[in-house]
Amino acid sequence: MNIVAVTPYGCRTGKNAGELNSAAPATIQVMASKLQDGADPHLPGGKLHALAWMVTGNSTNELAAKLSDVCSVLPLPEWCTTLRSLTAKNDIMAQLTAAMVPRWKEGDPLIWDPLRRHLLVSAARTALQQSEGNSPSPDTTRAKLAALTSKRTARIADLDAELATRPSLAGKLWSWHGYGEPASLAAELLKSDHPDHSHAVGALLLSPEPLTYWQELTQ
Repeated sequence: MNIVAVTPYGCRTGKNAGELNSAAPATIQVMASKLQDGADPHLPGGKLHALAWMVTGNSTNELAAKLSDVCSVLPLPEWCTTLRSLTAKNDIMAQLTAAMVPRWKEGDPLIWDPLRRHLLVSAARTALQQSEGNSPSPDTTRAKLAALTSKRTARIADLDAELATRPSLAGKLWSWHGYGEPASLAAELLKSDHPDHSHAVGALLLSPEPLTYWQELTQ
């Protein structure tokens, strides 16, 4: 599955962007253009299932309120960044202090050559030694499998409960879906009955397989 997110901060789709007077049409235009962006090496070809989403509002406060609920179900990184920007409490009288560079990175893996082969061999040797020294009895194996089954069942029950109590997206998320070649999908998307609001964020998903789960989740 391929996905592209469109926000006013990353794609300049804010009010009066270019010749458009509303962010929602501008967002639709950007997504349609990405369906025909031959210079993008990640644009898939052939017949595809497409799903477009938009969260819109007539003000930044309305957009932020909708995004707050939508991002709890669909935490797209670009949308979450937009939500943080919309809800940030910026004091124009405060002068921020930039962090010193270079910066520490937490848990930076040592995977550079010539360490790569040594680490892989060392890890494989350790795993083999543990496997040979900890061969469990059949009774122990059955007990472990039973415990894993119980844990899996409990986890599935928790996920079902979370899904049943998730916030409703009704009235907060516009969606559209289609199937075909990228060029025909772009034409259909442009002709879709989308909102005409002054503030919006969008996302477009493409997949050779049906996007049934995502369609049902966002209905």
